[in-house]
Amino acid sequence: MNDLLSRMTDAKLMEIPQKRPVKKTRKIDEEEMNTALKSYVKGQDHVIHDLSKLIRLQWGKVERKKPIANILFLGPTGTGKTELAKAMANYLFGDENSMLRFDCSEFTGGESKTKLIGTPTGYVGSSQGGQLTRPVINNPKRLVLFDEIEKAYAGVFDLFLQMMGDGRLTEQGSGKTADFTQSIIILTSNAEHEAIGKIQEEISDYYEMVNAVKSHLADTKIFRPEIVGRLDRVYVFKSLEGIVIAEITILKMIKLAKEYGLELGYVDPELIYETMIANDKTKAFGIRQLETTIGDKLGDPMYQAREAGAKKVRLDINSNGDLEINPAD
Repeated sequence: MNDLLSRMTDAKLMEIPQKRPVKKTRKIDEEEMNTALKSYVKGQDHVIHDLSKLIRLQWGKVERKKPIANILFLGPTGTGKTELAKAMANYLFGDENSMLRFDCSEFTGGESKTKLIGTPTGYVGSSQGGQLTRPVINNPKRLVLFDEIEKAYAGVFDLFLQMMGDGRLTEQGSGKTADFTQSIIILTSNAEHEAIGKIQEEISDYYEMVNAVKSHLADTKIFRPEIVGRLDRVYVFKSLEGIVIAEITILKMIKLAKEYGLELGYVDPELIYETMIANDKTKAFGIRQLETTIGDKLGDPMYQAREAGAKKVRLDINSNGDLEINPAD
């Protein structure tokens, strides 16, 4: 474990990817996409490999009458589902801000559809459009993410049927059509991930496995059969452990340093190990808690280093077991 950590602590090898130009051709380099997504998301290579192939094939179509892809991400909280969606938006559309993200726990009442597709003509706010339709009308090249889809109001699923099936939604008030045929639709859920994971492990034939997964989702009645039928892929994310968490720890330390205007050149393996131990006490909250743990541990020292004029630093543990931030070459 320590040898692996030592090899990973050259932060230059794990720089966070920058904004990319929007893909303007119908061709996706599958290997390049694999590499780009893996630099963001650790421990889910089985998802990324198939996802890159799917997008390559769907992106290359000359004619399309539905979204580029309709995808369901299943898995425990904090395993990279949302991060992978952000990475896809950045790689395919040039910026993770091209992603429209909706928390379905906020769409639990009858007014949910109105929020998404706008207020009817004659009502206050009808000219503003919907939170979903108006951005897509303005720019149809989007990744649209619906987090915790099982929490959405039943009426919202009627919109999904149109959006995922026909690739279109009409905005109330303006009557304009939002075209989703240049968009990717991703739904996420924590529901049934353990059962689905077992199905995928037990059934080797791909098509038989897909049918079994979709049947299970429909039988649980968490997902309407019509929605399940419109999914191009269902991906199950694995729980994170060991060296994968160490890699994610380094990435989040690099990110925090960047937020303070610093470049991170080296991280002591002992610090990575200590951070992982501290995070393990709150592992029930998923990998998201890791950012809080790192911020609590490194935020003030990084701030002080920046105020002292540092630009590039290394994180060391001294002989007394205390954290030191030193200038890096």
